[in-house]
Amino acid sequence: MQLYRKKRIELVVETARAKAIIEMIDATGAKGYTVLQDVSGKGQRGIRDEAHLTGLFRNTMIIVIASEEVARQIVERSQVLLENYAGIVALSDVEVVRDEHF
Repeated sequence: MQLYRKKRIELVVETARAKAIIEMIDATGAKGYTVLQDVSGKGQRGIRDEAHLTGLFRNTMIIVIASEEVARQIVERSQVLLENYAGIVALSDVEVVRDEHF
């Protein structure tokens, strides 16, 4: 079985910024992404979970698998979009089976 090296970008962002992040991802030429709504956890700004009734502090996770060139663009461009917002951006190596999907 042939495996292809790609990059995986995980962005955990305030839900209010998710639309702007997705638009930026599309603009880089990434072929797709996965969005997970209402993710929770604990970080520098404390605990974030579904217990917040207003939805104001909800987080969204966006996962992208792409070529290294596209991944680097996403990471770089995300920093400007998250400048005044909570957000985590992680980049890792992955191997995929279907190269044409990414």
